[in-house]
Amino acid sequence: MANIIRISILLAFVFSTSIADAKWRWQVPENDEVMIEINSERSELVTRNTLNPNEIDIFVWNMYKGDKPDWQRDYKNLTPSYDILILQELWLDHRMLQTFYEDETFSYHMATSFIDRKRSDTPTGVGTASKVEPIRTFWQRSKYREPFIRTPKMVLFTEYALEGTSKTLLTGNIHAINFVSSRKLRHQLKNMAKVFAAHDGPAVMAGDFNTWSKKKMKYLHEFARDSGMTEVKFDNGHQRMKTFGKYLDYIFVKGADVYDSHVFGNIDGSDHKPMTVKISVDTSN
Repeated sequence: MANIIRISILLAFVFSTSIADAKWRWQVPENDEVMIEINSERSELVTRNTLNPNEIDIFVWNMYKGDKPDWQRDYKNLTPSYDILILQELWLDHRMLQTFYEDETFSYHMATSFIDRKRSDTPTGVGTASKVEPIRTFWQRSKYREPFIRTPKMVLFTEYALEGTSKTLLTGNIHAINFVSSRKLRHQLKNMAKVFAAHDGPAVMAGDFNTWSKKKMKYLHEFARDSGMTEVKFDNGHQRMKTFGKYLDYIFVKGADVYDSHVFGNIDGSDHKPMTVKISVDTSN
């Protein structure tokens, strides 16, 4: 219900905004300005160069731009024990930036979807944080854009070395295109699937897929098939956020064993609930 109200408010706001105002306010960065790094220069935060393939703990959360009163408290309490954080709706205002810069556990890589000029040139997008510096990061920008505000959505890929093997772990972080036809979401998912299908190694894909219709759910299952990935199941998965009766947040894995997964249904620091998965990777092959 909260998300339906949110959608209604956003649509009402969007319709009241002129095209000219929208073009000025929401600036899409140039390609060489998409990536933002936080704490990556602080070598004391990177305690090792490889992930332990026997136990990789991953935390996934759409943070609703940190707008909820309990976001900062929940974020600081929940995240320190994980190896990788896959985060959507980063909003790099003073509060969130300060929280990240004061973090003595993770370095952050963010793919910017747009910059809000009206709100102090604040960037927003998806971000992945880790205790191990990635081998590489790259991103995909959606071909199609949200209506009226004309902003794209991003997928951020990060690749990590694994101890004892030449294979690498590839992670994907999505905040999917939302107020568009299912066909346009399918286009974004198909481009993403190609990356995972080509990766010779374990992979994790997670985030907010905005799958709020039957046809969008169909294309999500198509993505899993095309990329060779398997959906992670949760004993308490019903506590995830829904819109029009459909779940939005998912985790998929490839070439890894899942031996724990959980949804923090009692957390109110966002309109979405955090998800976690613990995986292991066989390095004998």
